[in-house]
Amino acid sequence: MAFHLFRASRVAKDLAAGGVSPREQAGYLVISFLAWTLPFYLYLIPSPVSDDPIFLGWMWLAEFFAVVAIFVAGVYHCLRKCRVNPRANFLVDFSCLYSPVAVTTSIVIWGTFHLLATLPLWMAERADSESETLGALPWLSSAYAYDVLRLAFYLAALLVIFWRVGAHMDRLSALRQP
Repeated sequence: MAFHLFRASRVAKDLAAGGVSPREQAGYLVISFLAWTLPFYLYLIPSPVSDDPIFLGWMWLAEFFAVVAIFVAGVYHCLRKCRVNPRANFLVDFSCLYSPVAVTTSIVIWGTFHLLATLPLWMAERADSESETLGALPWLSSAYAYDVLRLAFYLAALLVIFWRVGAHMDRLSALRQP
């Protein structure tokens, strides 16, 4: 079978047909780890920019609890969508579907973030008209607003990924049912 990095629907069809080898399963698992690790190390998912330690502490705490809650709820949501022999299928299905969904969702979500946050700032710096441009985009003139926007995009990415993986697992269960 072919490796489908950007087509979760194709991965679901291959899984339903029993056509994803253990080596390909391992490859999807590696990609799912890299889908989050590489963007952080390449700074595509930005760190908070505020230098206020109290604000950063509360943001970190809110982000931590929200991320944990989303991961726990998201994994159990996906488990509920795995209706055909979840004991045997869930972990493999989840690992294989998570990879293309995380890659494509991250490209869209973080691409949109950078179009809204990074590109205008870069353009304003090049045009030397920072004060006019930044006033129209409050997240560029306030570290607090930027950090809240970054958090919103991060949480949205997680929510969308789990929602999409669950939808593909639901579809995969329908393909497996006789």
